[in-house]
Amino acid sequence: MRSRITILLLLLLSATLGNAQTKSYAKHNKGYFCDVGAAFGATFPKNNDPRAIVEVYTTHGYQFSNTFSLGAGVATYNTENINIYLQLRFNLRNITESKTHYTYIALRGGYSWSTWTGDAWGDDKGPIVDPRFGWSFYTKEANLRWSVYLAPSFYQFHFIPKIGLSFEF
Repeated sequence: MRSRITILLLLLLSATLGNAQTKSYAKHNKGYFCDVGAAFGATFPKNNDPRAIVEVYTTHGYQFSNTFSLGAGVATYNTENINIYLQLRFNLRNITESKTHYTYIALRGGYSWSTWTGDAWGDDKGPIVDPRFGWSFYTKEANLRWSVYLAPSFYQFHFIPKIGLSFEF
């Protein structure tokens, strides 16, 4: 299962990167968008020791304006959970060709199923809320928009602070 998820995410990334050479990412244009990224953090479960996590995700959706987008995606924590979510994103500045960076806020909300806990697949499940505070950058030489963010996530009443890196297409 772990290798299947990894292969799926790599295929999505390679398909997206292949499309990256055909248009400029200096600003968010109306239409389809894709984010691919990874985040690093830790879980602090009740009555257990904290443990490190790695999240890998991809989000696909529609950019309605320079400042608002809506998408849906899938993520995994250490290949132990599958998270399906909706994402609302608000860029805090109207993006123009001359601006190479801007801040944004995003809210992801969805549901998570565990792939390894319990006697059967999905025994450990529940809602997930993931507010994000980020900074997006444009690298003209590579025609690449990327962002860094902080995300104080909540999953089944567990606090999961994360820091992440995302590539925006």
